[in-house]
Formats: sequence, C-alpha cells, structure tokens
Amino acid sequence: MTRTFAIGDPQGPFAKVLEVLDRHGLLAGDRLAGDVVLVSIGDHFDYDHRDPAGCAREGLALLRWLASHDYDQVKLLIGNHDAARVMELASISDADFAIARTCDPATYAARFPHLPPQHVLARDYAAFTVEQRELVQELVDDGTMRLALRAQLLDGRDCLLTHAGITRRELALLDLDFDPPPDPEIMATILQGKLAEATSAAVSAWDRGQLAPLSLAPLHVPGGDGKEGGGLLYHRPSNPVTGSLFDPERPRRFDPRTLPRGLVQVAGHSGHAKCVHELGAWCTFAARARAHGGIRSIAVHGDDVVYDLGTAGDFILIDSELRRIPAAEVELLPLAQLYL
Repeated sequence: MTRTFAIGDPQGPFAKVLEVLDRHGLLAGDRLAGDVVLVSIGDHFDYDHRDPAGCAREGLALLRWLASHDYDQVKLLIGNHDAARVMELASISDADFAIARTCDPATYAARFPHLPPQHVLARDYAAFTVEQRELVQELVDDGTMRLALRAQLLDGRDCLLTHAGITRRELALLDLDFDPPPDPEIMATILQGKLAEATSAAVSAWDRGQLAPLSLAPLHVPGGDGKEGGGLLYHRPSNPVTGSLFDPERPRRFDPRTLPRGLVQVAGHSGHAKCVHELGAWCTFAARARAHGGIRSIAVHGDDVVYDLGTAGDFILIDSELRRIPAAEVELLPLAQLYL
C-alpha cells in the first residue's frame, strides 16, 4: 500500500529535511522507502541569507536528491525561489550576482537596472548560483518540476496543489468561470499546459545557448526593472485592513475572499508567523497561540474569514517554516491519493 505525503517549502539544511522524513518513517537508508510517494510544494533554496555559500550547497544537494528518485515517487512543484533562477536571474553570472548583492546602491542602479530591488537579491535570493539555474532548467525541461498537481485528502476531498494558490485573478487571466470554479483536475491540466508553453519557448533559446528567461506572465510576474515580482507564485493571503501590496498587476498579497469558492487547495509559500501577521483579526485564538509551523487552513463564509490550525478550511497551507523549528515539530500533510 502506498503512503503519500506533501512537504511544505523544504528550505533548510539537507540533513534536517532527511531527519524530518525519517521521523515520519519515510526513509529506507538514505532513500525514500519504496512504498512512499512524496510531493514537495516548492521552494528548495535560500533559507539563510547570512550563509549564502553553505545555503547554496544545501539547496542543490536537496533538490538533486529529490529529483534522483523515480518520477512517480517524487513530485516537485515549482516555487518562487525555484522560478527566480530561470526568471529574474536567468542571465546573470555568479560573479555579477556577487557584485549585485553587495555593491553600493548607485552602482546597482546603473549596472543592474533590469533586476529586482537590491534588497531582494541580498535577502530573498542570496544563495543563487548558476549551477542551481542549470538544475532548475533541466527539471523544468524534462517535466520533473511542475506547476500544479491534483490529489485527494484523507477526508475524501479532491484538491489542487500549487506553490501559492489560485485566486479569481488567475481564473480571469485563464478565461475560466468563478462559480462554480473548475475542478482540481481541470485546473491542474490547464496550469501544466501554461508551464509547458512557457518551457517550450524558453528551451528553444536555451538549446541555442541563449540565457533566456522562462515567462509565465501575466499569471506570475517576475521581479525586474527595480520592482518586486507578484502573482501566481508570490502572493500570500492577507487582510486588506492590515495588509498591503495588493497591486492588481503583480500582487504580492490577496484577499482570501477572492479564493474560488468550492475549490479545495493546498499551498505552501506562506508560513504561519507571516499568516498571523497578515491576517490579523481573522486568526483564531489557537492560531495566534502558535509561533511557527503547523498545518493550517483558511475558511471563507460570505465575508467572514477564519484562519485556524488544521485542514477544515478549503485553502490549506503547509509551509512548515522548517528552518525555524525543530525537525521533530515539522508536520507533513498526508494524502489519500495523488493523481499522476
């Protein structure tokens, strides 16, 4: 019998990720056990900007290990940190990246006008290397790294798995109805088609030796020209009373009331601490009492939003903030079935 789990943003030392998997009984030696299927929700790099070189090595080791398993055993979703390697950072060299991270603002503005704001490189993508970009290119090209998956939860609900979730904005850009929304199978197929189109265009350039960026715009808008990115792989739920950054062209936040009603989703990207900060009064007492990690969900009833621990809501968040909590406290989301 197959055991299927999803792990939220595995940003952390490779050994710690292995410890988490081992504590859940998913390893046989240094590999996943033969009866285990694992989904990574995306984001495999950049867990510590204070040690970019070490963080770079750990991220590469982790992603290579995951990708070394059989395609049917490990499913990789692309997150914003993965996508940045082939989008924002698609043409920069290691030497230029080191300069861009640390040079004075005037030099940065003059030499790297096409990049996101300098603090994004210094903080969010500090561990970038060309070797990482080449690995992500390979995994996107051969179909190993995906944009969406369909699965079934233990309670029988079918769900859509993506890195940061789908809102009505994305449905509108895809010319899809809001009510009722497309089911998870249709959504996963459509999103995969968009990634396949983008990949085909980029690979034709890569094969000619050109460092062309992968583009999912306007669904996902990479950072550039001094602006941060937004959209599909960047946005996180927020209360508009207390939050900000709801730019319709490149949103980094979304109002949970814009989630498609009736579409059950599983996403990473948004850690618990950030959700509590962003969602404010919509958080239950139990949610506010927890500092980090955990499986959490958002339920929307009319104009009422509830953010709580557990999976009762239709928008389930699984970023465990692995880098911030002990391995023994990291939760994985069990799945009844993954549709391949």
